[in-house]
Amino acid sequence: MIKERIGLIVYVKALKASRQLRRYGNVYFTSKRERYVFLYVDLERYEQVVERIAELPFVERVVRSERPFIVETYANKKGKMQEEV
Repeated sequence: MIKERIGLIVYVKALKASRQLRRYGNVYFTSKRERYVFLYVDLERYEQVVERIAELPFVERVVRSERPFIVETYANKKGKMQEEV
């Protein structure tokens, strides 16, 4: 069974300490220039994970991805609604 996930963007003060974020979810991308880490966590428990991550001393802020909450139903040129993508 595949669990639903949500992306979190975690802005950090030092990238060296960002390796500790691996225990909270799957690290997908790390930006050296802008000093943030993009990681995926389970949708069911993301609120608890965000609270824990925000308390870490090297974390500046945490931003949640809006992807799972966006409606993906689009209308074509004639105004008819298409099926979800």
